[in-house]
Amino acid sequence: MKIYDEAGALLTGDPDLTAGYLTHEQRVAAHHRAVKEKSHLEVMAGTDGLRRKVVDTPARAAWDEYEIVGVYHPYTAEELAAQNAPTVAEQVEANAAAIEELAALIAGGGV
Repeated sequence: MKIYDEAGALLTGDPDLTAGYLTHEQRVAAHHRAVKEKSHLEVMAGTDGLRRKVVDTPARAAWDEYEIVGVYHPYTAEELAAQNAPTVAEQVEANAAAIEELAALIAGGGV
């Protein structure tokens, strides 16, 4: 899969997923023009000049081919800070340890 940066430039190598993230997008890979019908008339055998239409190339509407590509988005400074911030569980554990330490100091007469 091709990977582009946010500006649309093709990236070579694997992007650093610790510094950013990938999204998947659909991009136009090729555009095909509409095709007009091409046909001719043939005289039908066994008739007195009766003709029939023979389609050589059928008409086809214009269409696009798409491909799935990756787009690399670097994390903002705020997103990186949020990743390094302690979780709620870690904060609760640290607060409980601080309370226990303070209680031990008070009980021992250290405060």
